Amino acid sequence: MPPRWLSRGVAGIGVASFFSDVSHEVPTSLLPALLTTTLGAPAAALGTIEGVAEGISGAAKLAGGALADDPARRRATAMGGYTATAVLSALIGAATAAWQVGVLRSAAWFARGLRTPSRNALLTDVVEPEAYGRAYGFERAMDNAGAIAGPLLALALVSAVGVRDAILISVVPGLLATLAVFVAVRSARRLERHERAALRIRIRPVLHGRLGRLLGAVTAFELGNAAATLLILRATDLLTPGHGHDSAVQMPSCSTPATTPRR
Repeated sequence: MPPRWLSRGVAGIGVASFFSDVSHEVPTSLLPALLTTTLGAPAAALGTIEGVAEGISGAAKLAGGALADDPARRRATAMGGYTATAVLSALIGAATAAWQVGVLRSAAWFARGLRTPSRNALLTDVVEPEAYGRAYGFERAMDNAGAIAGPLLALALVSAVGVRDAILISVVPGLLATLAVFVAVRSARRLERHERAALRIRIRPVLHGRLGRLLGAVTAFELGNAAATLLILRATDLLTPGHGHDSAVQMPSCSTPATTPRR
């Protein structure tokens, strides 16, 4: 018998985090090669795309927090967010210009940011308060496992079918993540009738006290956090003279889990 806290809902959210990370780590690992080699864009385009996408993702988390406060909205947002992230990320493989990659990456990261607070809040619907720590720890462990499996899958796919098709195929684990979230939502406690609260984004209350100091530390960390795709591009450039471009593209993808903090 599994521990009491490891319910179908907790397992579903953990599996969703695993498959979702597998899904979007594939295009993340291969984005530098797609942009600079296939599409002929400069490295500055990669930095711009990643900076804009991360900024949009952060703003979406702020809006997603307001949605997550309502139980009904949080479930719909989680389902829609996982689906949109999977589809939009995979469509990067069909892009024919750098600006198309930028639009798709930004839209995918918007959906990812919007769903994150709802995913976190959904865990409180499927586990008792005394087991929150174990449930969140399990979800984070599955997320990090996906961050390892994703680049390994990218390595296998790019060797077999090439960069574009590998990115397109990444939609499969993404849709499996949506299915896992659906299982978790179905396992959550039935909602009681209630009036929907008005959506409000409040920033000032969270900036006071200990939470405000914690957010300050997180902000300082993020300012020094380089995008993983830029590190992959640099590694590819350094490895190409000695190993050839195709081998260089495959080798750095194994290192991406260590370059970005998991959220």
